[in-house]
Amino acid sequence: MALELDDWGGTGPLLHFACANGFPPETYRKLFARLATRYHVVSLRTRPLIPDEDPKRLTTWRELGDDLARELKVRGRSGVLGVGHSVGGASTLMASAANPGLFRAVVALDPVLITGPRAWAVRLMKLLGRMDRAAIVQGALRRRDRWPSRQEAADAYRERKLFRDWDADCFNDYITHGLVPTPEGDFKLRIPREWEARIFETFPADPWKLIRANAAPTLVLRGEKSDALLPAALARVERELPLAKCDVLPLAAHLFPLEQPRETAERILAFLENLPPEK
Repeated sequence: MALELDDWGGTGPLLHFACANGFPPETYRKLFARLATRYHVVSLRTRPLIPDEDPKRLTTWRELGDDLARELKVRGRSGVLGVGHSVGGASTLMASAANPGLFRAVVALDPVLITGPRAWAVRLMKLLGRMDRAAIVQGALRRRDRWPSRQEAADAYRERKLFRDWDADCFNDYITHGLVPTPEGDFKLRIPREWEARIFETFPADPWKLIRANAAPTLVLRGEKSDALLPAALARVERELPLAKCDVLPLAAHLFPLEQPRETAERILAFLENLPPEK
């Protein structure tokens, strides 16, 4: 299965961005535009964006990291700057751990990493074969996936807590590119809800063993109000990846790259531009 790389422009070192679950890359256009002032920005067109790709073929997030590594290697790339948000951050860390030298540096924006009671709960559900019954999976499957118009979808989404603090441009880009017209004349989610649910369902039982070999210079940036990367998990990042820099974006939630794209871009640029010289 060959996947395409979408090119977002810019010159300079190659920077790959891996998106969060359910959000097509166009949603991050404003963030990409700022990063492209210094870097050549690309993003992998991942499995959920491939028409007729069966979600059940995905069994673990490690495969998402493998997809990324394979496509970069096929193109002869190494020393890439890997940036990712949420599942994109976690899968980039996994790709870096499994492929030394592929990434010059990694920036993980609120990667989904769990520890303590959350981790034990996931392990138990996986042991029982019940991850498909997890509340977050069932919630994704129940999500409304068709709308008469983009405007009606926008009006409904604006009332939801998830979108309340979004940057206006990012919100408009999501409405424009996250919904696609159907032959029936209405609009449906571009990333099928079955794919969104499958991403949640295939969270690895032990993500830490998949990332601890990461040796690239790394920044893990947590949103202060994030419910995906809790303080205990960020503290574990410091133990598991002692060379990683961990930081917190004040007053920010899990989707801070889409709420504060300018501030997020400045944090990324500041870290990358202060990397030690390559040996």
